[in-house]
Amino acid sequence: MSDATDTTSTTARKRPLRPAQWLKLAIMVIIIVLVLIWLGLWIRGKIGHVSTSDARVEANVITVSSRLDGQVNDFDLIEGDTLQAGDIIAQLYSKPARLKRARLQADVDRIQAQLSATREQIAGGVKAAKATLAADQAAVDVAKADMQKKHKGYDRARKLYASNSGSRKNLDTHRYDYEAAKAYYKQSQGQVQLDQVAIANAQTGLLPGGRVTPPAILKTQLKIARAQLAHQQNKIHDLTVRSHGAGVVDKTFIKQGEYVSAGQPILMMHQRGDVWIAAKIKETDIHSLAVGQSVAIDVDAYPDAHFDGHVQVIGAAATNQFALLPNPNPSGNFTKITQRIPVRIRIDNGPKQKLAPGMMVEVHIDTTTSHQ
Repeated sequence: MSDATDTTSTTARKRPLRPAQWLKLAIMVIIIVLVLIWLGLWIRGKIGHVSTSDARVEANVITVSSRLDGQVNDFDLIEGDTLQAGDIIAQLYSKPARLKRARLQADVDRIQAQLSATREQIAGGVKAAKATLAADQAAVDVAKADMQKKHKGYDRARKLYASNSGSRKNLDTHRYDYEAAKAYYKQSQGQVQLDQVAIANAQTGLLPGGRVTPPAILKTQLKIARAQLAHQQNKIHDLTVRSHGAGVVDKTFIKQGEYVSAGQPILMMHQRGDVWIAAKIKETDIHSLAVGQSVAIDVDAYPDAHFDGHVQVIGAAATNQFALLPNPNPSGNFTKITQRIPVRIRIDNGPKQKLAPGMMVEVHIDTTTSHQ
């Protein structure tokens, strides 16, 4: 009986495993291998990577405001609208400003016409004064020649009288003629000087018919009027609020018909694709980071999309330094909390156009990659 039992046990031990048993064994081996692989990857990730889920998509969000006060006559943008550079965002009431511009333009035209007329009057007055000067200069030449002729006659009569060949009457007659010619010559010279003064006066606007406004003054008035017109034109331009660049509207703050003040926000916008990742890394991990290290990025909104980038900037101060309400710890009680250092990550690959500011992401920084 004992021999029979031993034979049966030996036969059972040598019996081959059934297919179901092989399948179970294979599954167990596969599970063990997968666990070992996962464990190895987890250890490798912990050793060569720094990860955090405290990261968000950031962008240069621009707040658009009006430079001037005014009532909004035209504003129909909503959040999500796309803008191109130069597109009109809002139109403020501009009728009074346009009427003032028309008046200033009329002032410029009036002063310009007055300046042109004054220049013509002055040119005519100077021309007439120069013509009179030319005539009087000719008269001076005639008077000089007559004076020289009378002086020779007087000199001849004086010699005759000295030699008792001429009468006293003849000498006096030639002397009077010479004195008269000399006086007329001096008078002609004085008239030439007056003509020269008249030319100088005409050039400054003092004409025989009265004084006109000097061109220098009119030029100054015209310059001021043009500056006022340009200022008003710039004001009208500022009553139309335009987009300085392409982007998408993130939020609006006004409605059509509202009255806005200078500097009051109208909307916020950012340029699509001009985004980056702002991650907050534990201070205990920051020693492992360096600019240029590659980063794998997981965006919560797009789990199937692939993004990667690199470390661009490592902050020089912890985020608690920028808190609006700092904690001075007046009680003396202290609880040590691991602080966070801001790190900026540039997105190198991936559909950046899909990303919006504020989206939550997870980043995995490979600290084993070479530095740039």
